Amino acid sequence: MFSLTKKQKGNRLTALVTGPAGTACATIQKPGSQQPRLEQGGLYPPVPDQAPAEHLQRLARQLKLAGSPVTTLLSMGDYKLMMVEAPEVPPAELKAAVRWRIRDLIDFHIDDAVLDVFDAPPSGARGVQESLYVVVSRTSTVKSLIEPFEAAGVELGIIDIPELAMRNIAARLDADRHGVALLFFEAERALITLTRDATLYLARSMDFGYRQLQESPELIDRLALELQRSMDYYDRHFQQAPITAVALCPLPVEMPGLASRLGEQTGLPVQSLNMADIVEIDDGFETTQLAECVLAIGAALRTEVTKL
Repeated sequence: MFSLTKKQKGNRLTALVTGPAGTACATIQKPGSQQPRLEQGGLYPPVPDQAPAEHLQRLARQLKLAGSPVTTLLSMGDYKLMMVEAPEVPPAELKAAVRWRIRDLIDFHIDDAVLDVFDAPPSGARGVQESLYVVVSRTSTVKSLIEPFEAAGVELGIIDIPELAMRNIAARLDADRHGVALLFFEAERALITLTRDATLYLARSMDFGYRQLQESPELIDRLALELQRSMDYYDRHFQQAPITAVALCPLPVEMPGLASRLGEQTGLPVQSLNMADIVEIDDGFETTQLAECVLAIGAALRTEVTKL
């Protein structure tokens, strides 16, 4: 997504993803054809009254990140992901053409926007590339994300989005060859992604998370409805075979019955994702610890190295 350096260096990448509870960290070593290895990971709460830059600086020292580029994610709600018709312009003019096209689709002035694009899968029987995904955020939002890293002396190489971090996780599942729905929950938000063959087809975010599901279990019915609608659109718009695999990312709280109730509502088997199927994990990592850094692991699994 938003590239700050031209290429990713080496075969190790660290993701630092800041949220309300602190900064989630994941360092992934990608040793050639072997399974990627989680070298370090966890959630690091800030010291009370500590400035964000000081928190990141302390964390960089603790994790020995000097000279190593890191990646981070925009928070859900800090950007808009939309699919638009691909302009018929030369590549050098693509972003300018997209900027003009989305000016009436955002709730702030286009001069205050920063955007990037990536390919949407071909739709319909012809299999023709007709659309692009556009990520757009306020310039001030992106700057406020970058500034603490710069002040802390941390080399920030890429700013990505949770949907692509989820795609990176799904791409390592056997079910992704035929299509998989992956669900991720924060305390106040949730995200559904539909991927196939390491390609993001569809993403849908919701304004409730595991905290609301704990307080109001009936929201599971709404979640199941949104999941079913997403899969129906995937079948119809992209003309793909129906998705038959649904996976839940690890949760930092107990949610008994979530998988079984979603399965009853959708008629599909719903499995809890085992992160050991995604990356090699040492015995010292606890399930709760892994649940706190799911998105960081996904971000650190990034494989793209070229600048858009």
